[in-house]
Amino acid sequence: MTHYVCDLYGNTNWKIPVEEVAARTFNTEQEAQQWFQEKCSDNSIEFSGFHNTERYVTNWVYCNGQEVGEITKRPT
Repeated sequence: MTHYVCDLYGNTNWKIPVEEVAARTFNTEQEAQQWFQEKCSDNSIEFSGFHNTERYVTNWVYCNGQEVGEITKRPT
């Protein structure tokens, strides 16, 4: 089964506890997008759509035209 992990660049997953990363992990793409919409609620949010990268399939997230994070699609 696939899961979706949200990473907010200002508070990256590399620097937070495992429990917080788990709270940013979702079963569906829609849940992951909703998490970002709540973080950028007063701003214009855009998603790039998923693209293959060297590590994971990634969907970059933009608020007001600035890249603020990403959603990675990962196997369980």
